[in-house]
Order: sequence, then C-alpha cells, then structure tokens
Amino acid sequence: MHDLHRAESSSSSQWVGTVSLWNLLTRARSLRLTLAVGMAISFSDSVSFAQPGLNRPAVPKKKADSKQTKKSTPDKSTFEQPDPDWLPPSFQPLPEPPAIMELEQPIATADEVAKLKKDFSGKFAKVLRDCDLSTNGKQVIAGGLRFKLAEMTQGEKRKLLPDLHKTLMREITTGIGSPGSKPADVASTTQFVNQELLRQVPELLVNNFYVRLHAVLILSELDYAPAHTLLVQMISAKDIEEDPVNGQPQAVKIAAMQGLIRILKFAQPQATVKERGTIAVAIVSELAKPENHWWYQLRLIEGLRNMTVALDTANNTPFVIQSLLAVVKDPNRVWTVRAKACYALGRVPVPPVVKVDDLVTAISECALQMANDAQAKPNNPIWKGCFWDLYLAFKPDGSKDKDGKDKDLDAEGKALGGLLARFRPVAQPAYDVIVPICSGVIQGKAPDPGDVQKLGGFVRARLAMHGGARDIIPVNNQVPEKPAELPDSDRPTNNNAGVVPAVLPNNSSVPAGIKP
Repeated sequence: MHDLHRAESSSSSQWVGTVSLWNLLTRARSLRLTLAVGMAISFSDSVSFAQPGLNRPAVPKKKADSKQTKKSTPDKSTFEQPDPDWLPPSFQPLPEPPAIMELEQPIATADEVAKLKKDFSGKFAKVLRDCDLSTNGKQVIAGGLRFKLAEMTQGEKRKLLPDLHKTLMREITTGIGSPGSKPADVASTTQFVNQELLRQVPELLVNNFYVRLHAVLILSELDYAPAHTLLVQMISAKDIEEDPVNGQPQAVKIAAMQGLIRILKFAQPQATVKERGTIAVAIVSELAKPENHWWYQLRLIEGLRNMTVALDTANNTPFVIQSLLAVVKDPNRVWTVRAKACYALGRVPVPPVVKVDDLVTAISECALQMANDAQAKPNNPIWKGCFWDLYLAFKPDGSKDKDGKDKDLDAEGKALGGLLARFRPVAQPAYDVIVPICSGVIQGKAPDPGDVQKLGGFVRARLAMHGGARDIIPVNNQVPEKPAELPDSDRPTNNNAGVVPAVLPNNSSVPAGIKP
C-alpha cells in the first residue's frame, strides 16, 4: 500500500516537474499553443516524408469539359479587363471618363512657369502689401497672377490645386495692404487685382474639369460684381453631354451659380440693374430645362430668390415669377425643387401686373398634391424639408443676426420674408389650412386626413373662384432672350507666358426695359 502510494507520488512529482518545465520554457499560453501546433505539423511532415505510403492522396484532376466555358483561374493578362465569366450578372463596367477630365492644356510651358516664378513670385506679396500701383507694381501684379494661374494648369500640379487656389485667394484678399495702409489705397489695389484676374482667368475656363472648377470657385469668392460676366457664360453654355467640346459639366455650373448668388447678395458695390437683369435672364433660361439635375435647379431657384428684378418692361412680363410658377406647377419636377420654388415666391418682388390670388392658389394646389403624395409615401425622408420650404412661402424662418434683427427678408430687404408679411389678407386663408399639415410632417407625422381634406376643399373653392389661375403661365413658358454663348473664335488658344488674354466679351443680352 505504501509502495503504491510512493509510486503514485513519484509519478505525480515527475508530471508536475514536466509541466513546470514546460511552463517555464514557454511562459505565455499563446506561445505554448503555437509551439504545440508547430511540433504537430513538423511531426506530421516527417512521417509523411519518411513513409511515402502514408502520404495524403492527391486530389484527382478533373477532365476538361468541352461544355464548360468558365475558366478555372482568371488570366493575369485580363486583370485590367475582367473576364465576364468571373463577374456577377449585375456587374456594370464604369463608363469611359469624358475627355474634359484628362484634358491637358497648360497656358505656359514648364520653362515659362519657372521664369515667371523667378521674375514675379518673390515681389508679388510685397507689392500687394504695399498697395503699389505704380507702373512697375502693376506689372508685378499682372506677372504674379500669370504665374499663379499658369501653375494651376500644369499637369503635375493637379493634386495641389486646392492648396494653390487657397494660397492665391489668401494673397489677393487678406494679403492686400498692411495695418498702416489707407482704406482708399487698399480698395484701389483690390479693384486692380480683380480686374486683372478677370482679364487672365478665361484661359482656365476652357481647361480640364479640375482647373475649370477651381477657376470658377476663384471667381465666385471675389466680392466683385463684374465677375458675373464670366459666371453667366459658364451657366449659359450647353451641357457637356450635349456638347463635349464647348459644353460645361453641371458640377461647374453649380459652382458658377453659387458665385452668382454671392454676387447678388454680397458683392460691393452690388450688381447694377443691368447686371442683375443679365443674371436673371441666364437663370430663367436654365431653370426652364427640367432635364437639369435637381441639385442644380435648387441653386438656380436660390438665385431667383435673391433677385430684385421683377419685370421685362418691353412687354410687361413678370418673367421671374413666371419661371418660378412654371416650376411649382410642373408635375415632372421633384418635390424638393417645387417646394423650393414656393419658398422663393414668398421672397421675390411681386409687380402690380401679377395677381397675388393666383400665386396663393398655385402654392395651395402644389401643397395639396404634395400632401397627397406624402400620405401615400409617408416614409420618404424628403418630406420634412419640403414642407418646411412650403411653410417658408408664408413665414420667415426666424433667424436673427448678431444684433437681433431678422435675417430672412424679402429679396429687396424691405420686409420680412413670406407672403404673410406683404399680402396677409390674401395669404392668411391659405396659410391657415396649410400650416397644420406642415407642422405635423415636420414633427415626423404623416399628413392628417382631416387636414388634407380641408386643404382640398379650399383649393377646389379657389380654383372655382379664380379659374384662370391654372393659365397664368403661358403654355410655351416664354422667357426673355437667352444670353449668347461664347463663340469659339473668342476662346483663348495661345500658350505664351508673356501674353495675357483679353477679357471675354459680354455677349449676354438683357430684355429691353428691365426694371427692379
């Protein structure tokens, strides 16, 4: 019994010693596991090699099937053009990029850019800081801008375009003048820089997409009303899909439209009546194209929302309101666009030739159609924004500036935004039946059937009372003459670093007798 006990004790001691040695050697559990797996694999391989009869049986090769068209492995030579047999049925190959994406049209050679940098880059910032408008100072400004713009057209600089753009804007805005400079000198220097930039930048507007976009953004960021000339030409050009040579991508048009909006709102001095008329004609012409992307249409409507031009007095036509009403009534436009047009109608000037009853009826009918669609598709995420814009057709958004004054004013800045501020007796009945629906949808609810029924009764009564409301927009949606497009002969083609192109001609036509 004692011997058995000793034997068990001895065996136990040996096992404990072995385990302790194992733990001492391997320490971590993960290391023990790795070592164990490695030993097992080594042992298996040694047995395999030592005893060929124990080798794993090879997987038999399948005989080639003449009916089988699928390859066993993709061919490396077809890596860039995948084998159709290896693609899912729903695969759609990417379309070929348009030529404008890869267009390379530098306005100066690398040697010319290097010379411009040597001659003008170091002096440019100092001349701007000193507000030096001497003959030599003006040459430095012109040469410095030429260098900045030429650098943007160099193919190897494409990835640096955002930085080049940002640096240029910083130098020609906050870099003009110093703390001791006279305000008049700063203003004169800024004026000259803007004029020179407008004279040189057209060459970039016919370059590849990236250069073209940044050139438009530069124009858009200037507080300089004459920049509208080039921006109007950009939005008035045909779409790139219609005219691959002279057309413009809608992404560039959207950027140009943002610049026009900025000019209408902030440019000092503000655009004149003639300039605003030119902008209005271009916007109305573009908005008349329902095939344009809805995001671009929203920017066009935003431009009209800030438009103080109301009439083409040559034929007494309220073409801005006609354009917005055409959008409100167009069932083929998306709801976001139609609702935004309702919002704009609450901000633009309403000349006496327009019956406010007709505006209210058109907006109410659009509200009824939108409410019916929201009942049918309550989970569509667009409804909150759409009904908010519908509400804003009547009321301001409540935003205040730092002094506590209302910011949401009409386009002329004379009254609060919305039809109630200017035409309360006419707009109030419509507002009373529309606002409950707007309130519910904005809170995340589907339109209440009772509220929709009330709105339906109101609209039917209005249409019976003002039967002509449906016909206040001509069937052919006439708009004033569209600005002429930039002729090919006026597109700059030279690549000489020492020659600066002339300003593009302003071929835009304005309806005779445009009035604010």
